[in-house]
Amino acid sequence: MTSGDINFIGATSINNGLTAKISNSEHLHPAGTITVTYNGSVGEAFYQTKPFWASDDVNVLYPKIHFNERIALYILAPLIKKGKSYGYSYKWTKEKMEADEIYLPITSNKKIDFVFIEERVRELEEERVRELEAYLKEAGFEDCILTQSENDALRMITEGKKKMQRFAIIKKFKVANSHNILKSDVIFSSGTTPYVTASEGNNSIVSYISYKPEMVEYGNSIMIGGKTLVITYQPRDFFSNDSHNLVLTINDEAGRNESAQLYMVAALYKTLGPKYSWGDSISKAKIKNDVVYLPVTTDGDTIDYAFMSTYVSAIKKQCIARLKQEIAKERSAYEQVLTDQAKVVEMNVHKKKQSEFDDLDVWMAAEPFERYKWKGFDQSICEFFGNNQTILVGCYKGKKYQEWIHTHNIYNIRLGKTKGSMEANRELFESTSMLVLYELGKPNKLSAYKITGHFEISKDELIKLDYPNKRPRKSYMAFDIVPLEMDLTFLVDHHLIERLIELNSNNSKGTPVFIEP
Repeated sequence: MTSGDINFIGATSINNGLTAKISNSEHLHPAGTITVTYNGSVGEAFYQTKPFWASDDVNVLYPKIHFNERIALYILAPLIKKGKSYGYSYKWTKEKMEADEIYLPITSNKKIDFVFIEERVRELEEERVRELEAYLKEAGFEDCILTQSENDALRMITEGKKKMQRFAIIKKFKVANSHNILKSDVIFSSGTTPYVTASEGNNSIVSYISYKPEMVEYGNSIMIGGKTLVITYQPRDFFSNDSHNLVLTINDEAGRNESAQLYMVAALYKTLGPKYSWGDSISKAKIKNDVVYLPVTTDGDTIDYAFMSTYVSAIKKQCIARLKQEIAKERSAYEQVLTDQAKVVEMNVHKKKQSEFDDLDVWMAAEPFERYKWKGFDQSICEFFGNNQTILVGCYKGKKYQEWIHTHNIYNIRLGKTKGSMEANRELFESTSMLVLYELGKPNKLSAYKITGHFEISKDELIKLDYPNKRPRKSYMAFDIVPLEMDLTFLVDHHLIERLIELNSNNSKGTPVFIEP
């Protein structure tokens, strides 16, 4: 829906909350505010850089503090985490939000540490730029120059010169309902097959799981979220969460390639989008009456899959060219900051890490490891561990890692001159007496182990032990562990892992953490 140039923010998890463009410019919410959806897509939060309208199920947060885009982006993370913790059906209303709290870093005098926040976000921005540069190079997208055929395809669509024809969907696709696999029936991160729902983000993939082979849906197909009309191309075999979802498989062999099917996803959105909604969702019975408009060859009888692939290739190149421009701008801005403010940044960061964090009993170690004092936690949690022992909180990522740890009774962390090394903190190894493990993404799944010793282990030695990561680092410190029969419900109820993630969002990636007296 587009009737103007004013952003309309609604309950969606993509496109920064933008659901439409409207023309009404009266009583707008100002730029520089945060929007939070509280009904349906509960907990989705976005920073708005332009004045906007908002739907009834969106809360608008007006800053009472020093605010800029980097600070807002930092605040989004704990807001989203807080909202997601309530569940899909929770209505996070204005009154409930006013009674809620989030964790933010503070200075030694208990003020919000805006300097640290901005530096941290700047570091993350630079990290993302490096990752994007590496991805574009690896994916072969360094050359974004359009070919003549790609230019012609763009021009023909823009000028309306490409012949289009209407096709009954059921004549061109095999349409089937997917299997029904509830979230409660699967273990997240338990395998390598995508688990797909009717959600908008991440190509509708919410996790990678292992499940009954007979329930798999064949990839190289298009999935339509039955209730929400989210349409995605799924290149790989996948599992589906709901039998209302439809799986469309193109009949023509010539159309079974990624680019052509990405074109068809957009074409399906164009014809089905205005017709179906949550209260009137699509189904296998209804789609029998639906059509899709696709380009045809000059004879008018054959779908022009080659043209579709060429057109999508051109769009990809245009998007990547814009992305590379943004990367270049970010790179230039970041390098300018380093040049102009290197001494100031160094002074602030080192002063903060060495003095203010000492006062807070929190040390930030080389990523992704961290080191904390027990004083930063609830007294009841401290008493659970006896206040005077050093523990290691670790994470395993999937069933293979868990099985490997249990088979060999060791848990390892990095050493040497590499990112995430604990080389400079060797004094902790001797005093660490206990390991608490959790599964990535499942902070409620805890297990405890007694640490009986430690030893250095090399890459080659790990490979001989069938280490799940086939390309390990050069050197590690391994801890000998013995399983403990402990009831860890108390730690789950007091949100030990969530607390660590609130202290630093990197911990959500499975950051190992030392906590010491």
